[in-house]
Amino acid sequence: MKKILIALMAILTLLCGCQAKENINASDYGDDISKAQEIDVISSDTSEVIDMITDTSEIKDFVLALNLEEWKLKPLPDEASEIGSFGLLQEETIKQGQTDTDGILYDIATITLYNGAYISIEIGGVNMTFKVSDVSAEYLNGYFE
Repeated sequence: MKKILIALMAILTLLCGCQAKENINASDYGDDISKAQEIDVISSDTSEVIDMITDTSEIKDFVLALNLEEWKLKPLPDEASEIGSFGLLQEETIKQGQTDTDGILYDIATITLYNGAYISIEIGGVNMTFKVSDVSAEYLNGYFE
């Protein structure tokens, strides 16, 4: 009886874990992404910053163009090749007892664009791959043309 109970618990744990991964919603990360104070556009060829987005309204436009609610969690196809990436940076949050930040920008996320309208996002130590809308992919691709 004990073995059956342990096996049942293991199966339930496995099923719950799989279901949790399927329920990942990219829009849950919208607040984190919108807090970026600088977005570095990084070439996949040279790994150098080819553009910087620092204007608040441009960052807001960038986040809106991502259409996070349309992202679908999907594995990256084997034939996908990297187009470039976006490094999102932000100052540290002011903590209790502090009156100002140190002015240093820290990495908060990296969005990597692949052909075929796929992106991967690394945020908070978690790396996920999504299929994005063609409109979002075209917008992001425009930074590398």
